[in-house]
Amino acid sequence: MRSKFTLALLVVFAWLGRPAAAQDLVGLYVEWVDDPATTMVVNWVDLYPDSSDTLLWRKEGDTEWRNATAEHTTIAPSTLQRRCVQLKGLAPDTRYQIAIGQPPGKDAALHFFRTMPKDLSARPVRFLDGGDTMATRERFESMNRIAAQQDPDFVLFGGDLAYEDGRNASRVVDWLQAWTKTGVAKGRRLVPIVVAIGNHEVRGGYNGKAPQDAPYFYGVHALPEGRAWRALDFGTYLSLVLLDSGHTTPIDGEQTAWLQRTLEERRDRQFLFAAYHYPAYGTTKAPKEGTPLDYPVAQQVRKHWVPLFEQYGLSAAFEHDNHNFKRTHRIRGGKRDDENGILYLGDGAWGVLVRTVPKEGEAWWLAKAEPRNHFWCIDLKQDGSALMRAIDGTGEVFDTVELATPRTLPAAR
Repeated sequence: MRSKFTLALLVVFAWLGRPAAAQDLVGLYVEWVDDPATTMVVNWVDLYPDSSDTLLWRKEGDTEWRNATAEHTTIAPSTLQRRCVQLKGLAPDTRYQIAIGQPPGKDAALHFFRTMPKDLSARPVRFLDGGDTMATRERFESMNRIAAQQDPDFVLFGGDLAYEDGRNASRVVDWLQAWTKTGVAKGRRLVPIVVAIGNHEVRGGYNGKAPQDAPYFYGVHALPEGRAWRALDFGTYLSLVLLDSGHTTPIDGEQTAWLQRTLEERRDRQFLFAAYHYPAYGTTKAPKEGTPLDYPVAQQVRKHWVPLFEQYGLSAAFEHDNHNFKRTHRIRGGKRDDENGILYLGDGAWGVLVRTVPKEGEAWWLAKAEPRNHFWCIDLKQDGSALMRAIDGTGEVFDTVELATPRTLPAAR
């Protein structure tokens, strides 16, 4: 009831024409569409068409504010108003202050963001991955607080964020308010988010839809070229390949052709990760003897994407949707291959009710699985290795896997 009541109050205030103020913000969040070392997208959402479109910003330590005018859109079919500014020409690995409309008062709590380093020689990089984030606002906020304690550079969310099904604006409001409140790291730093699309972003079905069937996902987030599938490059040390596992774009055809070109262009990346919602090697769906827990989308992912992951030496794949914890064995060619296989980590249990996992021996591909809320914490180190830890809702590290050396680059064709 609280989420509906919250939205009802906001609607009443908008109808009365109440002037917007800082406390009226529904959401304040930061993302990237371009170079994370030199750009940042600042978004804020409220319900007031006449709220300020001005973002004030300055490097931490500077006295003078600069200003930028936001792009202003209505997130139809709701009355939510989104402002969006992409700041460019920023200094790498630097903190900036932001304010909306006017400089904050002397006692106001300032918000900050931080750009990414150009390379790993400056410092290590830490990011988190998880999906299926909000069964209830309380569960979401609780996990967010544990996540923020890790002081990550950013969080990668692998779909099924607000569970709004393209219809329920009150859940969008709850998600944005919760993240604005709890997605804040040390020194009041807003933690950037990178998002992939899931089935519960889509109206009227799990897959086979179009972008207009996911109005809140496409309306809330900064998506280059207006599509959910894209690559985000952090210098040459890290590339994230975000994929749409059939929700608003078919897995095969154009998206698979793009995936092959994208991986080919990133052969030299030190770390190369893919993230998407439906898993190729899951933990929950109805099992078939001798095969992965199978359903049509999983079959499509294994048919069209997995061979490319193997061809281009993916560091690991982040999968979601199944509401459990998962780490697979390394897999290549549909078999366990501890030397040359791809690692699949998941399975989407940030802030949802967990399910069950296969019995021991039922799923050959699983190295470890359990019904446990968690996120993955990935540390990219300066020596070229990576440490990946699974952390649960109490802050306990309960699984660890290492990438001991940089990924093996495939031989040029």
